[in-house]
Amino acid sequence: MRQIAGWLWAILGLGLSVPALPATAEVSALVQLTPARVMPLAEHLRAYGTVEFAPEEGRTLSLEAESLVSQVLVANGQRVHQGEALLRVAPSINDQLQLQQAQIGVRFALTDQQRLESLRTRQLATNAEVQTAQQTLAKAQATLHDLQVRLKALQAGVVRSPIDGVVETVSVHQGDLVAAGQPLLRLSTGSALRILLGVEPEDLPRVKVGDAVRLRPVYGDQFPLSGKIQQIYWQVDPKTRLAQVVVPMAATASLLPGAMVRAQIILGHQKSLAIPDNAVLQQGGRSYCFVDVHGKAQQRWIETGWREAGWIAVSKGLQAGEMVVSLGNYELRDGMALRVAGKS
Repeated sequence: MRQIAGWLWAILGLGLSVPALPATAEVSALVQLTPARVMPLAEHLRAYGTVEFAPEEGRTLSLEAESLVSQVLVANGQRVHQGEALLRVAPSINDQLQLQQAQIGVRFALTDQQRLESLRTRQLATNAEVQTAQQTLAKAQATLHDLQVRLKALQAGVVRSPIDGVVETVSVHQGDLVAAGQPLLRLSTGSALRILLGVEPEDLPRVKVGDAVRLRPVYGDQFPLSGKIQQIYWQVDPKTRLAQVVVPMAATASLLPGAMVRAQIILGHQKSLAIPDNAVLQQGGRSYCFVDVHGKAQQRWIETGWREAGWIAVSKGLQAGEMVVSLGNYELRDGMALRVAGKS
């Protein structure tokens, strides 16, 4: 230690100077700034839904008589042409028995009416008896005619498509005994669709018929589609616990019945303070941004709202005209010096 001290005194005695150590350089970040501005933004409500055939474009097929399905020739989603066979069917045993009974009833009624008319010519039967027999024959003939009409569609043994379209649903299976009037299958023209969107019940009062909707399939990169709300169902679906709104759409290759879509319901436009959405960062579930204050980064906690076209509404934490860091903010820390891109 005495030797080191001696050297220092020697240096001072010789009038030599010790070089100064360089100061630590200030850490800075290259950023891009954008002023917070007041601008009209659309308030959005996010929703999800499914695509289905428009019900008004469909037709449900049924038969007027009880029938037995012997073969199903089509499946859901299959395109069919007018006149194409859809099902093979046959009259049920019960219908065949009723037809036989009706035919027997007509024969007996006709024989009885002829017998009484013959007796009346010999004054062995009254006019009232003949009239009653004629009424009985008419009823038997009407019953037979009704059965024949109802079973006429089953005589060919095939149910054919009345239109060009798409099979929406097949309600029967091979071997099913189908009651008269029970749906067999449903066809759609395939030219119109509708989208059922689920909306939280508390948000439903904010939605109106005519509100614009932007739609995009959940899977795939198709371009977004636009539509308008046509109907609002003021009840909650017991399965999803959501209310439903209906958006009609023309058929398009990018939307298939059964597909899931995500939607933005545009509730309205209003002027709001906004900043670029890439200026907003997250921490612990809260939003913040960095503001340029005299060349230094200042962290600001903010409250944000809806987004549109790369901008996000800010309801608290900023004032119009303040310069926010919109690029280069991920490496920033509070108080860090800023170097603005494009400025020396």
